[in-house]
Amino acid sequence: MLRTRSKKLPVLCMTILITSTIVTGCTWVKKTPGAERVRVVPLDRVTDCRNLGSVTAYTKDSVSVLNRSAEKVRQELQTLAMNDAVERQGDTIAATSKIQDGQQTFAIFRCLP
Repeated sequence: MLRTRSKKLPVLCMTILITSTIVTGCTWVKKTPGAERVRVVPLDRVTDCRNLGSVTAYTKDSVSVLNRSAEKVRQELQTLAMNDAVERQGDTIAATSKIQDGQQTFAIFRCLP
């Protein structure tokens, strides 16, 4: 019985490793049409733009007990803000807060004529 259990352990470990890699590396947020034209710039580089308001974007920063990639979380938050900018006819977003607990606030601007 001990021999059978020891053969199953590597399979279980590989299953857990593959599953955690897939789940923590997945991007669940897709850009809406027009979002690819929204620029992401530092707030101090926004000039001659009309402020259209702000949005606080939220995404999962962990799944169960596994932390998601900080880069994936950052990308998803930006994509969510870009999608919102499109809805408000904005063409530029700038982060106004740091990422904390899977959320970040962005200012939305219209800079281009």
